[in-house]
Amino acid sequence: MVSLVETALRREIVSAGKRQGWLDSRGILVALSGGGDSMALLSLLRRVYGGRVAAVHLDHGLRGASSLADAEFVENFCRSAGVRCFVRHADVLNDRRKGESVETAGRRVRYEFFDEICERENLPFVATAHNAGDAAETVVYRAFRGSGIAGLSGISERRANIVRPLINCSRENLRRFLRESGISWREDETNDENHYVRNRIRNSLLPWVRANINESADRVLLGLAGECSRVSSALAAESDILLRLVERRHPFALAAWDTRAARRLSDIQLPEVIRRQAEELGLPVADRSRVAELCGLIMKGGRSRFQWARDAEVCCGGPMIGWIRRSHFEPPEAIQFSIGSGGTASIKWGQWTMSFESKPACLPRRKGVWKAALPSADGSGAITVSDANNFLKKDNSYFDVKIPWWSAHNTPIISCKSEKICHNWLPGTRHTVRETSDYAIIADVFASARTCLKEEKF
Repeated sequence: MVSLVETALRREIVSAGKRQGWLDSRGILVALSGGGDSMALLSLLRRVYGGRVAAVHLDHGLRGASSLADAEFVENFCRSAGVRCFVRHADVLNDRRKGESVETAGRRVRYEFFDEICERENLPFVATAHNAGDAAETVVYRAFRGSGIAGLSGISERRANIVRPLINCSRENLRRFLRESGISWREDETNDENHYVRNRIRNSLLPWVRANINESADRVLLGLAGECSRVSSALAAESDILLRLVERRHPFALAAWDTRAARRLSDIQLPEVIRRQAEELGLPVADRSRVAELCGLIMKGGRSRFQWARDAEVCCGGPMIGWIRRSHFEPPEAIQFSIGSGGTASIKWGQWTMSFESKPACLPRRKGVWKAALPSADGSGAITVSDANNFLKKDNSYFDVKIPWWSAHNTPIISCKSEKICHNWLPGTRHTVRETSDYAIIADVFASARTCLKEEKF
């Protein structure tokens, strides 16, 4: 006879399966740690789900004999239950990438393994055993870390092919189901240690809240997370549109904004568009206080540099706001060369590639953003390519369109015999061309491939 607890859990899982889109799928891979939550998940899925159920277990290699015993327990249980089980032993501590924490490395290795098994076994979904308690703990943790509305959404029910069938099930009911069904599980001994913040929330803070403020604290926090999720989804859709409105092109910035357009955003819109831009660039999430600080710098005006993460900075002031690498403040060394009558030259200066060709000055003036004529009395005058920063400090009148201060170090200025010729090399802007001699040097200048942060792991 099915108990009331099991009946309630089955109902919650079926409801989750419909919402999350996996209930009628052909198969599902269960992330099985051997703990109570994942053991309950595997057992309940085998009773309510009609597709193929398989299990996967990763030994992170962090707890010695204890983690080896977990892997053995999982393998033995699956063998006796007739469930296909995939186990891998890793060395997460030594397999970390540069800058990765142990936790981040463990998550990466774990999900890479899951994806590998899903692809090989043709299983469309991975089910993890996150439950209502985990979701409540996440909301509390993020709230005190200064998260915005998106962070207070808690644990998402589904992310890509990762689904959470137990997201509305309590940890207490899951343990009661295991005991009633005679199913054993293994407790991770580190769960009782309060060295980690999440453990302190689980073992101390939330029990106190349930006992002294609201015994249904988990349900209340889940309700808050759901409301924040709906608001966050609406804000995210709006932020995508607003980001396209404030975006501008720049040859080497990771992203660039129109300052006036950004300052017209509301106090609610600007933080969300900032977060959306960071997400699009693959940058880590900043807490609410730091985002508020950046919003203040944008609205205040004036020059400022705001470090977002490592060498990624947001530079404010002037007509454009730039998301750039700190290394771009180091200008390439100046290059000087000569070109004779009818000669050609091609050089690379920083992220710019330039091709020069000597032509008679009587040729019709060439049009185009990337063309400039460099006068030379005999076609062999010395040409110098250097950064525009020094010229900006002395006299900004040489530029038809002002160059953002944060890009001057990497914007080329071209001079011939100390005469400043080029007015502005930013793409999409016009500049004047002067021809004052018998010969002119025609320069074709273009930016190399744009830098991107998404390929880096922060």
